[in-house]
Amino acid sequence: MAHRAGELLLRREDDGQVLCENCVLADTFARRLRGLLGRRDLPAGEGIVLRPEWSVHTFFMRFPIDVVFVDVDQVVRKVVPNLKPWRTATSRGARDVVELAAGECERYGVEVGQRLAWAARPKSPASSNAGPTNGRMQDGQIPPREEPVRVLVSTHDDKFLRLTRFLLTRDEFQVESTKRMAKTVDLVGRHKSDIVVIDATESITDAARAVAALEALHPDAGIVVVYDGEPPRWTSGLKVAEKWQALETLPHEIRLLASDAKARS
Repeated sequence: MAHRAGELLLRREDDGQVLCENCVLADTFARRLRGLLGRRDLPAGEGIVLRPEWSVHTFFMRFPIDVVFVDVDQVVRKVVPNLKPWRTATSRGARDVVELAAGECERYGVEVGQRLAWAARPKSPASSNAGPTNGRMQDGQIPPREEPVRVLVSTHDDKFLRLTRFLLTRDEFQVESTKRMAKTVDLVGRHKSDIVVIDATESITDAARAVAALEALHPDAGIVVVYDGEPPRWTSGLKVAEKWQALETLPHEIRLLASDAKARS
């Protein structure tokens, strides 16, 4: 599916579920005014986000839509499913209004109180770094992969999660996330994650258990442990970094781990 300029990707933070693959940003008066007018339909996976906005109408539209109102903290304030033509919907206190294909909210279980996360669309393959010269890799250059590296981020920190997701998605990684450390191992198996980023700040004990389980059940998955404060003492042999400093080098470190894992396989 081709992506247009100004498109964003919308996920649910708790489980990383993609809610809209191609969400067009309407952040000017003219774009908000036009919205979906003139379109014959809205395919699943596409949508529009009106920003800033707290009220919408479906006058002159030809099809129903699902409407999600989101506040400044990206928390869902109100969900209006299957809003038919010639109707209005409002939610004071909302900053964004997301318009999706009718039925998408029920399909993905979008509910009030869930936190959403925006990310820029990944760069196109043509814009990525050039490959090796004359079939050989230059010193320090990481061999390219045919498929995107799949990364699972396990953290309770909303700010760290948003920044990490934005940086990794921009660098063409396929990112999933969870705030429940206990679900980390299960999600690695489900999503076939190549790399797992574990934030040990909230609970060193839970993080240690997750690392031990990953090493036993998914030995091919690379692990990066980040922390805020005193570093964990049980991480011998693992990549450990202060989490805010790690953001500067995390994409490169993940590529190295993925490259090493591929070389071992």
